[in-house]
Amino acid sequence: MTRTKVPLRLPPRSLHTGGVTRLVLLALLLLACSAGAADARGNDRAGGGNDELRVVGDCGRGATSSLRVGTRDDGIEVRFRVRQTRGRGVWRIAIVHENRVSSRATSKTTRTEDSFEVRRMLPDLAGSDAVVVRAWGPSGLGCRATATLPDRA
Repeated sequence: MTRTKVPLRLPPRSLHTGGVTRLVLLALLLLACSAGAADARGNDRAGGGNDELRVVGDCGRGATSSLRVGTRDDGIEVRFRVRQTRGRGVWRIAIVHENRVSSRATSKTTRTEDSFEVRRMLPDLAGSDAVVVRAWGPSGLGCRATATLPDRA
């Protein structure tokens, strides 16, 4: 019987291997997420004394979206607009207010009408109000927009 000569110790790892690459990718991912979160919060106030937020939505290629959320005397007005630049078809929209689906809608884009807008009134709950709107279009195309209205007190 012959013995094999296998070293028991592993060779030292280079500093420029997967560990450093993973750290760099993680840092870039965190930086991108923090920049996206700052945009999604919708800190940009529109108009003078009007409590309204305008947010640009996140869509796949072939569509753009925007969300306007504003306080009114009788609640919160939500206006979600989608413009489809590629193809046409039926869109399904869900409006989520404070982690509950508050409204669903469908809309259709055609050759002559490449955009649509959904308007809804929501109750103004105590504290800040988070509104998330998701839309699913033809061929798996999707859009999402998020806005948080601060407490009016």
